[in-house]
Amino acid sequence: MNNSNTSFSNVNATKSVWWLNIRPEKFTNDLHILLAKRIDNGLIWLRITANSVPYPEKVFRIRDTGAVDLEISCDDNRYLTDIKSGGMGYNFRRHIEHEWDE
Repeated sequence: MNNSNTSFSNVNATKSVWWLNIRPEKFTNDLHILLAKRIDNGLIWLRITANSVPYPEKVFRIRDTGAVDLEISCDDNRYLTDIKSGGMGYNFRRHIEHEWDE
């Protein structure tokens, strides 16, 4: 894990999501996403192995800047699912490497 292959997000203040923009080419190598939990100050580590999402532009919404635009839900009924309009509802649960609670 380092600065070039890791993204971090807090829960959005106005919507129950973790919001991230990630360059599609980052999915060709191992990608680490750290999500700070809102309620118990814990942390979720998602490890997306290289090429496990081979065509991110077909799975996620792509911004006009070319970045993957993720809104990962914090809600219980869609927990860790990308709910961004234009995406395919990708579930990130399979990528949980570790979860810490305070």
